[in-house]
Amino acid sequence: MKKEIKLNVAISILVVIAVMIATVIELVSSTNALKNSLATNYLESNYNYSNKIAEGIQYVTIDLQHTIIAMAELSKSPHFDQNQLDILKESENGHFNSIFITDENGVIQLMSPETIDFKERETSVIIQAGRKINPDVVEKSLTTKKPFITEPYITTSGTVLILITAPLLNKHGIFEGMMVGTIYLENENAIKTVLSSNKYNDGSFVYAVDQNGRIICHPDTNKVYENVSGNSIVKAVRGGESGYQVTDEAGNEYFAGYSYIENLGWGVILLTPTSIIHGPLNNLVFKIITQSTLILLIILVIAMFLVKQLTKPLTRLAEYSERLITTNKLNHPNDELIINSNIYEINQLYRRMRIQLLKLNQEIQLDGLTGVANRKAFDIVINEWMEQKQPFSLVMLDIDNFKQINDTYGHLVGDDVLKFLTSILISFSREGDLCFRYGGEEFGILLKGKEAEKARSMAEHFRLKIASTESPTGKPITVSLGLTAHQPNDDTPKAIIERADKALYQSKQAGKNRVTVYRED
Repeated sequence: MKKEIKLNVAISILVVIAVMIATVIELVSSTNALKNSLATNYLESNYNYSNKIAEGIQYVTIDLQHTIIAMAELSKSPHFDQNQLDILKESENGHFNSIFITDENGVIQLMSPETIDFKERETSVIIQAGRKINPDVVEKSLTTKKPFITEPYITTSGTVLILITAPLLNKHGIFEGMMVGTIYLENENAIKTVLSSNKYNDGSFVYAVDQNGRIICHPDTNKVYENVSGNSIVKAVRGGESGYQVTDEAGNEYFAGYSYIENLGWGVILLTPTSIIHGPLNNLVFKIITQSTLILLIILVIAMFLVKQLTKPLTRLAEYSERLITTNKLNHPNDELIINSNIYEINQLYRRMRIQLLKLNQEIQLDGLTGVANRKAFDIVINEWMEQKQPFSLVMLDIDNFKQINDTYGHLVGDDVLKFLTSILISFSREGDLCFRYGGEEFGILLKGKEAEKARSMAEHFRLKIASTESPTGKPITVSLGLTAHQPNDDTPKAIIERADKALYQSKQAGKNRVTVYRED
């Protein structure tokens, strides 16, 4: 005879399995969500910090150029001598390893310090007055007659350096020599000071490359002047790009942020090992398992009680059926009424649960701050419209200079600005349209059945309304908008979103506070 299992046992087992499956799903989803969140945070943080470093290097090099130019003017005095050059060297706070003056042929005339002896090299090299510098530098200074910063190069002494130069021109504009400041890239210097202004305890490090892909500064001085032009990030930064990505260096993965230095053509790269997120992820896994075990025990106790209560009407029904079959009569005439009453209550509970689930589902599709639809709801609706082949247009918009609003008025006012914007956006929507918050200060609206030109008209009216209405900051704000219409050949929402984003980006690039309709180039 086949072994039978009681209903309450079967339901209890089902509850245990369901809780365990839910725990595993929560573990996987939470881990992935945290992993993605941490990765994004590190990437954006590294990008922002590399930008600050790049700005610092740009400021320092410009300042050093101004210093050399000022020294060049002072050196034109007929009484300028070695003593005055030494005074200038002392006054520049050690930013230059040496400064010197050359004649028109590049031969050093005065130098401070007067002598530099590279004893640590295999062959001792002495640099002093009378020595000729790199002829290419002289030629460039003679040709341009303007201050410039050389590319890093290796001298005959084996030193990797850059020169910051200013031409010495007489009153007739004739080239008579140069004022030159040297920076030894392997030693402590002003550029390295900017790069090392922040100490890292997580394995992060930052380095700089020149326009040819050679390392200018690096925590490991042995890597200075190494050619890394084949590195994908170095290629990007040499092309004038700034950004962030996950990269592989020497077999290790890093979160990389990189920035281009316009006045030099150099790049700054900040790397953080991806292994840095393992600790938080392991802590999360341990926390979820610990909490889930406790929750599982509590749920089991509650479930056993509920199962017993919920299976009572079914048990009585089974007993009633058995009695009916064996005796062909009812011993308890009221049993059926009790069962019906209990089943009704279960149905009521189900209906109430269903209402609550629908309510919860609605809540999780709304943005908590502004009350409009969130990214999840947007994804659902745009997918549904595409499946239904519903014509629509997508408008993406972004508050101009929102970071400045937060920095100036505070985040509470910033939140009020977001609410203010959404209230006006909603007033421009029709029944069937979807206003949503895409993330941060970026919003959008799905316009059902509207062509691009009609959508553009609506977007323009909205832009004008925002720009002429006093915001919580006490004055109007502006927005940039980009829009596109659903095309018959659009297979996925991604293509539509990318077009709208590109149009929005064009609005930003064109000066902000404008509407751009996506056009194919």
